Amino acid sequence: MADLPALLAGRLERLPQIRRWVIAFSGGVDSRVLLELCARLLPAERLLALHVDHQVQASSGQWAAQCGAICAGLGVPFQTLAVNPSSPSEADLRDARYAAFLSVLREGDCLLLAQHADDQAETLLLRLLRGAGVRGLAAMPRQRALGPALLLRPLLDQPRERLEQWARSQQLEWVEDPSNADEGYDRNWLRLNLLPQLRARWPRLHQRVTTTTAQLAEAYALLDEVAAADLAQFQRGAECLVLEGLGSLSEARTRNLLRYWVHRISGHWLSYDELRHLQLQVIAAGEDRTPELQLGNYWLRRYRQRLYLLPAPPDPQPPFDLVVEPRHWALAQGRLSFESGDAPGIAVGTHLSLVYRQGGERLRPLGRGGSVGLKQLLQEAGVPPWWRADWPLLCRDGEIVAVPGICLCEGAVSESGLTPQWQPLGLSDGGGFGRL
Repeated sequence: MADLPALLAGRLERLPQIRRWVIAFSGGVDSRVLLELCARLLPAERLLALHVDHQVQASSGQWAAQCGAICAGLGVPFQTLAVNPSSPSEADLRDARYAAFLSVLREGDCLLLAQHADDQAETLLLRLLRGAGVRGLAAMPRQRALGPALLLRPLLDQPRERLEQWARSQQLEWVEDPSNADEGYDRNWLRLNLLPQLRARWPRLHQRVTTTTAQLAEAYALLDEVAAADLAQFQRGAECLVLEGLGSLSEARTRNLLRYWVHRISGHWLSYDELRHLQLQVIAAGEDRTPELQLGNYWLRRYRQRLYLLPAPPDPQPPFDLVVEPRHWALAQGRLSFESGDAPGIAVGTHLSLVYRQGGERLRPLGRGGSVGLKQLLQEAGVPPWWRADWPLLCRDGEIVAVPGICLCEGAVSESGLTPQWQPLGLSDGGGFGRL
């Protein structure tokens, strides 16, 4: 049997910067072992046992009370959070649980999870059967960031049997969740039916899984390094990817870049089908089209050989009056500001109205020598179609005097004025738009 206290102590000592250790305490044998070890190794004032009540089982309230009693006996601070998952599915339970974790975690915290080698083997098999790629097959990382905190699985290489042996040797009490016997959950079916047979055939299964997932995690890290280098070449602002020259990359490298970029911006991992749709229906679409693909709360859109990944646009702010001054307005669909500079601008104190395009507007851009339709002006500026209707227009007495970030108009300019700028929602640096 492994010396679990010494093993955990050695792993926690590598993180001297942690101010508070938050133990995810379900009450099951795994988290009970982790709680007991932490209570023996760490000062109580730096601990918090966090129990998430999923409210799926009728007796979940009793379990929470049991967990609280165990923590009181150990002198460990305890907190319970009740959540309301969208459904009793594994995915929805997990989402609700992690949302609860994030509501408690703060900078300097480390969330300790009691997942072990059996859990890792189950995760690897589940993801393999669901068609996961290298990232998915790397399974659960031992350590990663979680919001402002750190997540650590210090017992990930220890088999469940070893934890149970230690719990019995210490005469610990724990909660038995009857849902663990429900073979309707894929994970339970694997645990109860397949893994015992695999362990009987390959006794060193846990060591092999640990080695395999570590190698896959290393391969995944290398793929990220390649993607980051490619992204530096093709990115124009965080949310914009230029497509010119992308064909010089191999197919595999292009897909790797797209997966990495989409996840970095939106947190969404492209599935195989989504990636194919993106390549065939969005990137490869005709030049005269503006194809799009919805990914959760984000939209992937292509325009003029550029790929944009932006949050779904909200309804625009209603028109309103304003006074020109050196400040900014946070609108529903973007950020308007007036900035000083070397070029002429609009005089401070000028009263203007902010309105939106209705169709058929014409204006006289400064230095153009004549009038032009607003539609043509926006096209010439390369403004993608989905931004045009909500691009703010600044008017005085019903006449357009500025299209922020694109042009000022004749008759509205002061030598010591301010220049209006516009940054659409979700665009971190303007991506080439909104700057005169």
